[in-house]
Amino acid sequence: MKQVLSFPRSLFVAAVLMVLGQAALVHATVVVALSRAELTQRSARVVRATVGAQRSMWNEDHSQIITLTTLQVRETWRGAPATSLTLRQFGGEVDGIASAIPGDAHLSPGQDVVLFLRERNGAVFLTSLAQSAYLVDSSHGTPTVARDLSELSFATRNANQVLQLAEAASDANETLSHLRADVIRISGGAR
Repeated sequence: MKQVLSFPRSLFVAAVLMVLGQAALVHATVVVALSRAELTQRSARVVRATVGAQRSMWNEDHSQIITLTTLQVRETWRGAPATSLTLRQFGGEVDGIASAIPGDAHLSPGQDVVLFLRERNGAVFLTSLAQSAYLVDSSHGTPTVARDLSELSFATRNANQVLQLAEAASDANETLSHLRADVIRISGGAR
């Protein structure tokens, strides 16, 4: 005997699937996966820095909460040298109102980081959210780097140049010195 779902039940199933699908999207941001070369070439600066003070506030027209983070630059691998930069990110908390961008890098004062940055109107921004931030771990002797890509979903272009969702490639364990050499090579010279 053929079984047919009643109209109200099928609507219920569709509604549940839509809610579940939207819930999955709420906590992730889809970005185009960038190779190391693409990330480097799209960045005006690549720096190793220590994360300093952070301050959240409303932007100029009071439409968005932003966080300004002071970066104490330890090394410049690409772009003009600087001793200090101010990173601007969307999100933060002001007057009990919190705002966040899933997939953006979460930085904390005191962290040792390598950041890929773009510049506009005198401010620096991460080139591609969390893809742009490597945390440096020096606790085991030779410093290693890793990114937290857990809040990102990735899209790649297929042979027909159509974007499609792809599995996130996990970063292999990498030394800080390898990352530095790779970025400098891609940038076209020694620093």
